[in-house]
Amino acid sequence: MGKLKISIHPTFIIFACILIYFGKGLLFLTYMFVLFIHELAHAFVAKKLGYTIKNIKLIPFGICLNLNSNEIKPKDEIKIALAGPMINLCLCLIFVSFWWFVPSSYNYTNIFCYANLITCLFNLIPAFPLDGGRIMLAIFKEITSIKKAVKLSKIVNIIIAILLLFTFIFTCFITPNFTYLLVIFCVLSGVFEKNTNLAYSIINFSLQKKIGKILKVKSICVSLNEKMFKVCKYIDSFSYLQIFLYDDNKKVVLKIFESDFLLLLEKNSVNFSFKEALKI
Repeated sequence: MGKLKISIHPTFIIFACILIYFGKGLLFLTYMFVLFIHELAHAFVAKKLGYTIKNIKLIPFGICLNLNSNEIKPKDEIKIALAGPMINLCLCLIFVSFWWFVPSSYNYTNIFCYANLITCLFNLIPAFPLDGGRIMLAIFKEITSIKKAVKLSKIVNIIIAILLLFTFIFTCFITPNFTYLLVIFCVLSGVFEKNTNLAYSIINFSLQKKIGKILKVKSICVSLNEKMFKVCKYIDSFSYLQIFLYDDNKKVVLKIFESDFLLLLEKNSVNFSFKEALKI
C-alpha cells in the first residue's frame, strides 16, 4: 500500500490559529480528538468494505480520506462518507442522554458533545470536500456521467458559498460571525479540488503522456454485464489497455481500446455496465 500520507488543508491551520489566538486551546484539542474519532469511523467502514487508505487531509470539522483504489462504488462512497458524521451524532446523543440522568456531568462533557454536534452538522453540508458533498457526488454519479457529476457538484458548491456569503452579510448588521468566511473558503476550495473523484482522475489521465513512448499492450476480457468502474484499476502509465467484451455465451463480441473506454466513462455513469454504456 505504501506510506500513508497526511496533508493539512490551509483552512484547518487558520481554524487552529483562530482558536488558539482567542485562548481556546482546550476547544482545539477537543476538536482534534473528535476529528480523530470521525476519521476512525471512515477508516473502519472503508476497511470493512475492502478498501485501503492512500492518504488523508485534515480540514476544519472533518478529515478527507482518499482511498487506495480506483474502483470505488458510489454506494460504498456514501457508506464511508456517512460513517464520520454518524459516529459524531451517536456520541452527541449518548452524552445528552447522560446529562438527563447525571445533570452535573454537563459541566465536564458539554464541550465534547457540542464539538461532535458541530462536526456532524458541518460535514453534512452538501459541498465537496465535506462528507455531504461526497454523498451528493456519489448520488450524481449514479444518475449521470462522472464528468457531469463533478460539474454539478461544483455548481452546488458555488451556490452554497453564495448563500453563506449573504448569511454572513446579514450577521454583520447584528453580530458579525466570521466563522462563515472560513466555511465559505472551505466550500470554495472544493470547486478547485483536483482530486474530486479518483475515477474522474483516471478519465483525466493524459493519454498525451503516453504518446512517443513504447508501451506494452495490456489485454483483459470482461463481460458485457460488468460494471465499468471495475476496469478502471487496470489503467496505468506503463501500458495501453485493450478490452475484449464477451456476451452471456462467453463469445467475444467487441474489442475496445483505452481511449474508447475513457470516452465511455465521460459520457456514462461509472456504475453502468458495458452493455448499458454501449447500448447493446
